Amino acid sequence: MEKVLNIARKFIPKKIFKLFQPAYHFLLALSGNIVYRFPGRKMICIGVTGTNGKSTTVELINSILKAAGYKTGMLSTVAFEIAGAREENKTSRTTLGRWQTPKMLRRMVKAGCEYAVIEVASEGIVQYRTWGIPFDVAVFTNLSPEHLNTHKTMANYRNAKGRLFANLSLSKKKKINKQKIQKVNIYNADDREAGYFGSFPADQKLGFGLKRGDIIAKNIVEKDGLSFVVVSKGKNYPVKSKLVAKFNVYNILAAWAVGASQNIDPKTVATGIDNLAAVRGRMEKVAEKNGAQFYIDYAMTPDSYEMLFAEMRKLTKGKLITVFGAAGDRDRSKRPIIGAIAVKMTDHVILTDDEPYSEDPKKIIEEIETGIRKTGRKNYEVIHDRKKALHKATKIAQKGDVVVVPGMGHESFRNIGGNKKVTWNESEIIKELVKKTK
Repeated sequence: MEKVLNIARKFIPKKIFKLFQPAYHFLLALSGNIVYRFPGRKMICIGVTGTNGKSTTVELINSILKAAGYKTGMLSTVAFEIAGAREENKTSRTTLGRWQTPKMLRRMVKAGCEYAVIEVASEGIVQYRTWGIPFDVAVFTNLSPEHLNTHKTMANYRNAKGRLFANLSLSKKKKINKQKIQKVNIYNADDREAGYFGSFPADQKLGFGLKRGDIIAKNIVEKDGLSFVVVSKGKNYPVKSKLVAKFNVYNILAAWAVGASQNIDPKTVATGIDNLAAVRGRMEKVAEKNGAQFYIDYAMTPDSYEMLFAEMRKLTKGKLITVFGAAGDRDRSKRPIIGAIAVKMTDHVILTDDEPYSEDPKKIIEEIETGIRKTGRKNYEVIHDRKKALHKATKIAQKGDVVVVPGMGHESFRNIGGNKKVTWNESEIIKELVKKTK
């Protein structure tokens, strides 16, 4: 069915296809779930949505559930995991296609998984990629401008994510092992959209945050990872994590809330958090050269750039250097904004190509430069060839400097224009270049 619909799509004019696009997506989702027998009905399904922190939160939840002795399945931008067997996500998609998703969930059911932890993108929701999954727990991390090329407005973007939470009351309660599964709404109580996401009905609602919520963090120490105290129901629980950066406290609190909602002992929740060493491509240190450190990250939005550079500055004794670009066929409005943020918050910027797709790479860089020029700063240069740009960074980095490369993160392939893709491992490329320049 999927192949038939995809072949038929090629013969339909784009303007006409656009009219029938929702029906096309729905038919794929319906047929995929029928073929794989609605596998989401057989497990407790946890969906995590938001602009930033989804992948890390999914990994943390998965780690907590495993610490509690559950068999789990996980689908994220970074990786897939089924009953402990892990594989890289090479699709470049946060949420898999309408046949791929139920297929993966069916594999989880066959493997005896009790939980499915799924990273849910707004585009995946509106394209019916999660249709047919009756979610039991919905988690909201935060909201800032992203995917506006698709959604057009922030209200549409927010409402798309809200559909995950609406799913809680629209889908029937499951009965697994003779027990009725409660519907749980977990949201960031510090976020501007807390009122919206917290308003969706559920059997249990848990807000988390640093300032307000049912679950809060205090006494945060950033040294060799993170340590802080979680306050929940009037009790204090010490937490340690190998993850770095204060913004990860929010991701940890979201995962803690999931553990609490599933009646997992707080000590076990804390163990699961501590068990997670790092998330690939997320503020990941990949190399060191004569006292200079090199990091990669998956930051793409203005908010995530600001948080990333602020955290990197804490680690920098010398200069903070960044190498980045912007993906083509995405939200163009953020390009000048991230350009301005970069030159203000770092000491040297190397603009380079990211994944241009159908756009002209030179025009993408020019749009980033418009934001830079408004600041009046000149601490940047342009090297379109990404590998050459990375090489330049390894050559100029001195003792005490930090080089951070946002954008590609964990990705194993890179679009270089049109439909052309090349194998690309940013971590390995940087390691190789560092060796050459030592």
